[in-house]
Amino acid sequence: MAPSATRAAVRRKRPVSYGSRRYTTLAALLDAQPKGLVRNPKHRLLWDQFMASEQLKCLRISRRCYRLLNEASVPPENLKDFYQTYRLPENPFFPLFLAVKSEWFAERILWQEQREKAIMTMMRRLPDHRRRGMRILAEYERKHHPGSDHPIFENQLFPTTKKRAAIYASLDENGWYHVWREHLLRLSWRYRDIPPLYDRDGRPTYSARILSVLILRCHRIDRKEIIANFRVLSKQFHPDRGGDAISFRRLKEARDLLLSD
Repeated sequence: MAPSATRAAVRRKRPVSYGSRRYTTLAALLDAQPKGLVRNPKHRLLWDQFMASEQLKCLRISRRCYRLLNEASVPPENLKDFYQTYRLPENPFFPLFLAVKSEWFAERILWQEQREKAIMTMMRRLPDHRRRGMRILAEYERKHHPGSDHPIFENQLFPTTKKRAAIYASLDENGWYHVWREHLLRLSWRYRDIPPLYDRDGRPTYSARILSVLILRCHRIDRKEIIANFRVLSKQFHPDRGGDAISFRRLKEARDLLLSD
């Protein structure tokens, strides 16, 4: 391995311009690799091969060549053509880099699949009314999205990490209220057809009714279900029975709003 000062000097070289095209170095390519790949011992081996070759240290590669290497999109059988197209030396650095990056991509895909499976497992363990609340909000956005999609639900509400899924599993009634409320506000900021919780005169909107449905754990705005759910939940959250006074007040407000229609 070359001294760290020598490696740093190579890294500091900026891309040079030839006409209208931009070129960069293999040192920049190695430095741009993700942390998971940098921790791989083979990454150090790549640096060793690079520092041992004056030809590689002086080499400049185009942006397209850089992208093909970084995406590991050159199959081994096409390496010879790849060398000729981009005027690269037939150095063992290139097949090793492609192999290491392809291996990292495969490990990354496996890790993502395991993470998604763990998240889905934790979400399935949520109570039925919580999962139903998720579906209600996804459908609410889908009806107002031009392409019948729900990107804010996918990117902001549904957990993309195991840590976020674990937080959902630990939330109490008050915590879920804030999750629902904040998401409805995000929808009103993103879509013109989705109103905020209250209009300019302070009157509750349809979004406030959606929030009330979630608070009362209803399937829909149905009078019988509203009354029945309120009876059950009011016993659970009544302050005289050790419940939370704030959650009980929200239950009453949600019931009164939905029954006023």
